[in-house]
Amino acid sequence: MPRHSTPLTEEKPSLKESLTSFLGEKPICAKDIPKLEEWPTFSGEREYNHIEFIRTIDMLKESFYMPDEIIVGKLHSLFTRTAKKWYYKMKQDHGKHDWPWWKSERITKWANNSWIFQMKNSFESAIFSSERDKPLPWFLKQKDRLSALHPHCHRGSYESKRAWHSGIKNSLGGLQKIKE
Repeated sequence: MPRHSTPLTEEKPSLKESLTSFLGEKPICAKDIPKLEEWPTFSGEREYNHIEFIRTIDMLKESFYMPDEIIVGKLHSLFTRTAKKWYYKMKQDHGKHDWPWWKSERITKWANNSWIFQMKNSFESAIFSSERDKPLPWFLKQKDRLSALHPHCHRGSYESKRAWHSGIKNSLGGLQKIKE
């Protein structure tokens, strides 16, 4: 239909309406998105930072209702050293993709069998020494290693198991009282 014959009553939706329909009832506000300096970086050279990086990006995405385009648009600035070289090569070979694709590719690249072996070995060989180590940093490093090896086990699952064991113990205690 020629442009001049478009009915005058047809109105285009505003940017706010478009964003609301795209994001649901939670429109994104650019000024609320953290500045680039506040985002984590990823070098691909630390023991477990790819897990923390992914968790942090997922948390930012959820907290600020960010579409994948914003996250993917920042990746070139968030990757450093080895990871940046990998990112540019992947971008050149595979083109444009959404955040879930990049997340999956990162896990494939950095959570390989060699990395898992190294993490398990580091965890199992770490021995606390009161002369050499401070308790809190040593414990947190071990916790991070476990979290990296078992990313689906989170505090809630530990709490649930403890509650379940506590419930069983209480139930058994009740049975003992009945027997007496």
